[in-house]
Amino acid sequence: MSLRYDIKNDKNIKTYIYFKPTESNILADIKSLIETDGEINVYPNDEEVNPYNSYKNITDYIYRIIKKSEFLCKGLNPDYILGSFDKADAVVIIGSKMNLLPNGNIYGFTLINFDEINNSIYIDVICSHIGIKYCGDILIHAIQNMCVKLFMTKIYLKSVNSAISFYEKYGFTKKNPLCDDMCLMIKTIKIKTIKTKTINKKNGGKKRKTKKQKKIK
Repeated sequence: MSLRYDIKNDKNIKTYIYFKPTESNILADIKSLIETDGEINVYPNDEEVNPYNSYKNITDYIYRIIKKSEFLCKGLNPDYILGSFDKADAVVIIGSKMNLLPNGNIYGFTLINFDEINNSIYIDVICSHIGIKYCGDILIHAIQNMCVKLFMTKIYLKSVNSAISFYEKYGFTKKNPLCDDMCLMIKTIKIKTIKTKTINKKNGGKKRKTKKQKKIK
């Protein structure tokens, strides 16, 4: 049995997100919210400003890795992955703390779409390095944290039979309990809300947070 490298507590890894170029104001707002705390490296879409770290370059880089090796997205068709990049809004990557391009290590990635109508994030593809442990765990938690920042309440994905039990560990449930392959699975995200109270005398009836409520993050 081969040993896998455990990255769960590795301080030398970083989460990155690359947005596909778009004129959508919605994605621009989403990008701004995600990059507020610096927890995730958010890369711009404008190739004239930053031609190297672009969505196209990271797409090409991941495609080359998958096509030339068997350690990333093993068992999946590279051309299928490439087509999925065309449909996604963004790619979230777990990798080395150094810049990913041109030759940083990529331990895993997921392609996502933001669904404002259903207030959710859809995971289209999730891939990891076969020699890396806990990459899927880190990616799922990264998506959950994004949902909290964006006030989105659900994560959707489709799972093959062999992966259903993996997603169930993270709170995903099958939309159709009778489904046994390519099942639509859903995870509900609990968003903390900050309650306000009305103080009539001192602030003209405007709402403000109490001291206790200000501590909620």
